[in-house]
Amino acid sequence: MGNLLFRLLAFHSQTISLELHAAYVKVNGTMLFRSMPSHPWTLPMSEKLNTLRRARKSLTPSLLALALLLCASAGLAQPPHQPPDPDTHPHDHGHHPPPHHPILSLLVPDGPPAKPSAVDTEAGPAVFNASRLGEPITLDHDWKVGITADDAPAQPSYDDSKWPIRDAKSTIAEINDSDDSDDKGPRPRDGDHKNGDFGPDHGHRFAWFRLHLLVPPHHGRLFLLLRVPVSRSTNVSFNGGLGLDLFANGKMIPPEGRNGPTPATYAQISRIYPLDIPEDQTSVVIAARTPYLPFGLDAYTAFFAHRTFYVGEGEDLHSHLSLWEHAMLFERLPTLVDCGIKVVLALFLFALFWTQRDHPEYLWLGLHFILVGPLAYVGVAVSMGQLDQLLAASLVFETLLISAYFYFEFLIAFLALRKRWYIYAMRYSAPLLLTLGPLLLLVRESKAIAVGLVISALFCVLWCLTWVVFVGLTLTISAIRRNYEAALLLLPLLLSIVGLVELVSTAGSSSWLGTPMQSPLTFEAGPIPIHFSDIADFVGILVIILIIFVRFLRIHRERERASSELAAARSVQELMIPRESPQTPGFHVDTVYTPAAEVGGDFFHIEATGDGGLLIVVGDVAGHGLQAAMNVSMLMGALRRSPEASPSQLLSALNQVLVGSASFTTCQVAYFSANGELVIASAGHPPPYLNSQEVLLPGGLPLGVVTGVDYEETRLYLHPGDRLLMMSDGVSEARRPNGELFGFDRVRNLSNQSAFFIADAAKEFGQEDDITVLTIRRLPQAAAVA
Repeated sequence: MGNLLFRLLAFHSQTISLELHAAYVKVNGTMLFRSMPSHPWTLPMSEKLNTLRRARKSLTPSLLALALLLCASAGLAQPPHQPPDPDTHPHDHGHHPPPHHPILSLLVPDGPPAKPSAVDTEAGPAVFNASRLGEPITLDHDWKVGITADDAPAQPSYDDSKWPIRDAKSTIAEINDSDDSDDKGPRPRDGDHKNGDFGPDHGHRFAWFRLHLLVPPHHGRLFLLLRVPVSRSTNVSFNGGLGLDLFANGKMIPPEGRNGPTPATYAQISRIYPLDIPEDQTSVVIAARTPYLPFGLDAYTAFFAHRTFYVGEGEDLHSHLSLWEHAMLFERLPTLVDCGIKVVLALFLFALFWTQRDHPEYLWLGLHFILVGPLAYVGVAVSMGQLDQLLAASLVFETLLISAYFYFEFLIAFLALRKRWYIYAMRYSAPLLLTLGPLLLLVRESKAIAVGLVISALFCVLWCLTWVVFVGLTLTISAIRRNYEAALLLLPLLLSIVGLVELVSTAGSSSWLGTPMQSPLTFEAGPIPIHFSDIADFVGILVIILIIFVRFLRIHRERERASSELAAARSVQELMIPRESPQTPGFHVDTVYTPAAEVGGDFFHIEATGDGGLLIVVGDVAGHGLQAAMNVSMLMGALRRSPEASPSQLLSALNQVLVGSASFTTCQVAYFSANGELVIASAGHPPPYLNSQEVLLPGGLPLGVVTGVDYEETRLYLHPGDRLLMMSDGVSEARRPNGELFGFDRVRNLSNQSAFFIADAAKEFGQEDDITVLTIRRLPQAAAVA
């Protein structure tokens, strides 16, 4: 709903980071997993770097727009205060990497050349003593840090005595890598490594973190837990941090669990690594390698801000891993509850639309909620490493775009907006939104698809900006015009903007300072963190429920009022149209009247004249409901007041009564004299049937079309026993579900039947209009009297 703007822009920035991040992960994966089954997206190094450059160029306009937001809001979040740790090495105090712009860390992955830093480069032997291993131990100090493109630091015999020592703090001091002698020697060639665990060296620099670990003898099987921070829930989140490779005594360790051999395209999650070392071996060298970035949130100085290492037995570490998974679920619990409510609300809206088909806004809003509802569950699957990030990006981005279109249609129906050119433009260009997801999923297949992705992304950004302007201006203008429902919809939209600023400012500050930031708008409810975006979501749902409740009450009151008015009109109509045939000396008259709606538009009038004759009028007012009933009442009043007995003059008088009204009326007047003479005049009404034969009458305009119309009369003679059938068009226009009409042939075949039989046959066939049937038969005694 209103929070859709927040999700679209937040997810757009996450997708950009995902594309740039994926290139580094693939470089890493190609170098180290020689025996790994080839991934369908694996490319040679030159092509991967070209893919990264193309992604940077194609996404530069979006990044520049995001940069403006980050520059304006980067100061909102403040880093949490951390007291000095007494165990910190002297060289870790008083030196932090200078802040860099977060956008530069995306546009230039390798960053500018790092300046020599005047830091303490204390070096020498350092061993982490874990000989009293009981419970899991946190590996939080005595890490050796170096920058090199060589694979040799993975070997336990590598001389790292000149490397500085760092503790595992959220931000470590920089190291001077300008004179790194390890990079000056010849590069190893493919296949020069002594064991098969290393892939080809591509010359890309990496940050190495080595730890000399002393474990007790007869230690049993040991494991290493790499725990990453619990990522914030933004409905769909992609964990930050570049991938890393872990070695124990020169042997690369694949992690346990899902996607262990191929983690490159999945989110960074906490994993357990089995340390396959003999029980009698007490010295272990742990080496971790990650792509070198000198600044930004993924800088090597923030390596330990994203990772915490534990060593211990498997059962204990699996308990720690379970706690991390529970924390991830608690982080997403408000969003999961919110999305579950949206799914239930969508089903309720569908049921409401089923009962009120004339309100399509319920259908559009239900479709919107049924799409955005499951996104939180997709986010959980991504954050737990169960779903490929690029596949999830394609799925979620496409879902958000489609749901934005559904909300656009909801707003048009909800506010009953007039169809203007910009509405048609957005509506008929919306199918192009369906191209972004598939193109994003296939972007690595060819250059043509990459070009198509850029074009599709630019169109989607333009369409979304138009959507934002349309939604904002439409709701604002409607609220100014005192549409209180539109004013209520503005509230979650404004809260979503605040949530967006919170997310962008926190992410920008974290990338600027190189350390995770805590938003001041986040608070804890026990173990459950509540973010401002969650509050905006819940407020949006409450607003929708309130609007639906108010609209339902208003529509219910309007329908009750209309129903009471129709009931009153029906009562008046029943008084004007007789339920029983009046006394008609010399003639036998049968009448049947079956309205299609609560108040119909058909009418008939039977009146015995003073000269022993009979005047019968049959008519059909166009339409149904209250307006048709009012026209019927007006015509019946005019008939009772008119002194005319001539059919043509009576039709002319009724025509003058209806001229200027909003509808027209077909009518037929027949005068039966006592001596058997019949005079008929018609104003566009279906012809009568005399003894099962259709009576051809001259055509005439319906009543109320134009003034001053003269109607022709037709004269016939009724013998004793002759029978005349008069009816409305509801008989011949009865229709079956397959579209077949009752038709005039069936009317002619049944014209010798009673009025009740004909009316029931048409009704059973499929009544769609009011049905009126009259049969008039001349009695034999009337001829004797004449």
